[in-house]
Amino acid sequence: MIEQLTAQQRKVAYLIGIVVLMVPIILLGMPATDEASSGGQLARLRQTHDLGESSLGKVDPTSATMNLVLLGMRGIAVNLLRMELDTQKDRKQWAQMRATTESVILLQPHYIQVWRYLGWNLAYNVSAEWDAVEDRYFWVKEGAKFLMQGAEKNRRHPEVYWETGRTLGQKIGRADEWKHFRKFFKIDPDKDRYPNGPDSDINPEGKDNYLVAKEWYQKANDAEEQHEQHIMMRALFRSYPARSQLDYAEALQKEGLFDETTRNAWSLAYKDWVEGFGKMVFQEDDFEIYLEADAKDVDQIADTSKVDRPLVERAIDIHQKVSNYKFWRTKAHAEMQVNTQGVHRELYEAEQLFKKGDLEASQEALDSGLKRYELMLETYPDLGMDDNTLEEGLWAVMLWQKIYQLKNQIQPEEFPLKAIWEREAGRIPNIQQDFNRKFGPSS
Repeated sequence: MIEQLTAQQRKVAYLIGIVVLMVPIILLGMPATDEASSGGQLARLRQTHDLGESSLGKVDPTSATMNLVLLGMRGIAVNLLRMELDTQKDRKQWAQMRATTESVILLQPHYIQVWRYLGWNLAYNVSAEWDAVEDRYFWVKEGAKFLMQGAEKNRRHPEVYWETGRTLGQKIGRADEWKHFRKFFKIDPDKDRYPNGPDSDINPEGKDNYLVAKEWYQKANDAEEQHEQHIMMRALFRSYPARSQLDYAEALQKEGLFDETTRNAWSLAYKDWVEGFGKMVFQEDDFEIYLEADAKDVDQIADTSKVDRPLVERAIDIHQKVSNYKFWRTKAHAEMQVNTQGVHRELYEAEQLFKKGDLEASQEALDSGLKRYELMLETYPDLGMDDNTLEEGLWAVMLWQKIYQLKNQIQPEEFPLKAIWEREAGRIPNIQQDFNRKFGPSS
């Protein structure tokens, strides 16, 4: 039939056939141009199953970046936008930087490194550019919100959930401004937008930042059960919900809280660490292990899996060392005890009394607290190797010496923690500098 047509007619027929075939292809593959347009069937399937990037993003239609996108050079376009981000950061163009960030993630919503890098950039780098602590906190929140958005778009990637937990936990809880940030997390400084307490986008229930971080770490673990993560050893990755509970308990003590709330926090931390993380199963080549396994458990694993016992012991030992498992188990168990809480409370109260000028009461609290400290180390000798525990004790000895100096009295030759004071002579100068800045140098 086609052979009977003239050359001109055949050309027209071919053209019509091409158009007819292109129409369903265009309709099926049409990308989403904005949030209101879901695109064609293929675009909807990609979006439903997280198979690719189908949105053109909020990119200036007249820009060179859009030209690259339309030519299929999405990766090059993203690189240009990331270079633009650095320029905007250097020029402190914060509004433009936030808009450019949105363009990057709309173009590559499933490129995990973009989410991780830009979230970290907002929370750590951009926040550091501001002077007011309230403004710094705003950009920390922006970083956290950005990562939350990334986690929602990339539910198969545990890394983004983990980064969100790290920002809410470590950035807010350990930054130089941690005292302010932790308060702001519960009572936001922007009273006009958040008159009733916290920013509901990141803390809808008004919880402690470490407890919210713990929830995000748990989401990371839940995602990791189905989809592998690629940022650290699996045992370390899965320890973070329990670690966040440990951080929460430590933070309460740093803030001078030594009541049942703090002891309960440590009790739950011990349970999370030993019964949760410690009983978690990790797959080796030919056998499974868990970190809380005792000698009898090791025998059973070796017999059941038909592997040499030393191989099982070595695998457990490696996992325990990577996560510092034994130390945190000891630490949590020690902090649950009444005597240990008494140590922290009396040493903390001694410093507060010293600041008020009540030297006698401060000295009395120090004498009692340091004696309790020695008892704590006798019961839990491993704590004597912990930097934070040692610095607390050495700081208390310095305060004790300072009081004798101010009272123009000669300190006793023997005193609690003398052995540790002599053993840790190498670290004393650095601690002494901080002490002198706070209380003045010794005469």
